[in-house]
Amino acid sequence: MTPAEPCRVFVVEDEFLVALQIEEDLAAAGYMVVGPFTSLASSLAALRTEHFEVATLDLNLRGEPGYPLVDALLERRVPVLLLTGYAVSDLPERYRALPRLTKPFDGATLIRNIASLLSGK
Repeated sequence: MTPAEPCRVFVVEDEFLVALQIEEDLAAAGYMVVGPFTSLASSLAALRTEHFEVATLDLNLRGEPGYPLVDALLERRVPVLLLTGYAVSDLPERYRALPRLTKPFDGATLIRNIASLLSGK
């Protein structure tokens, strides 16, 4: 990424209106959206070809848990922001410490969380 290139955010979200809002919020803040990907299969396939600095992902993708995707991203050391309606106690233990936004969330909170992940804070 050069100084002129925007930060690329990998977006995985299966709800159309939520994905649209995430895209709009990220674009308005100067980020480039990679996706959105709406299924576990399409997002895992995209990992092989797409380049990005940070990822946001819904944990429930059309009824399929997104944990294999979380694992793949963490293995690559990509900062991950979970976007979910699940309570932290509903998550498997190994995912509970990951940054998480509870749905519904607002765009300003999303952008603050992305910026925090990118700064390593």
